[in-house]
Amino acid sequence: MASGGALLVAHDAAAQATNWPDWVDSYVGAVSFYRSIPLEDILPPPRTPSVDFDDRTPFGLQFSVTATGDGSIVWLRIDGGPMQTAEQGETLRFGLLIDGVALLASADARPAPRSANLTVRPNQLSTEALFAHADGSFWRRHFTANFTSTGADVILWVFDAAGTRARTWRGTTRRRG
Repeated sequence: MASGGALLVAHDAAAQATNWPDWVDSYVGAVSFYRSIPLEDILPPPRTPSVDFDDRTPFGLQFSVTATGDGSIVWLRIDGGPMQTAEQGETLRFGLLIDGVALLASADARPAPRSANLTVRPNQLSTEALFAHADGSFWRRHFTANFTSTGADVILWVFDAAGTRARTWRGTTRRRG
């Protein structure tokens, strides 16, 4: 009986799979440091809040989105900042989109995220990935692309391990295809 119920749920979930929009393609552009945002709901607040003196010089960013029969692939290359990827970038493979959300199926990245998810909305794609440091601490990166007629406006968010602030970078990319 339980297996029959699971089949019904699986059938309903597959029926709700999201169709990919026409922005599946490759994009190239640049981002620069925007600002640091203290997260004031952290208790207790830090005695000496961190002040960012990040370099505001733009650096390169490339990404591509591919839809496959059993999921999707987001390739991302960041050429600077604290979330810089390896030269070959990182490839995150996600399972089937269900109601606009997919979970990480596999990753080809150094370092590889412990977990990640993909969210697709009209004219927007975002990934959230959790990375671990050797000392056991972590950092979380959000990548959001808001698609335009010529490319995408992008935002990168990095949350520190203490959870006390988020740092953001913003920029614009152009569609390659």
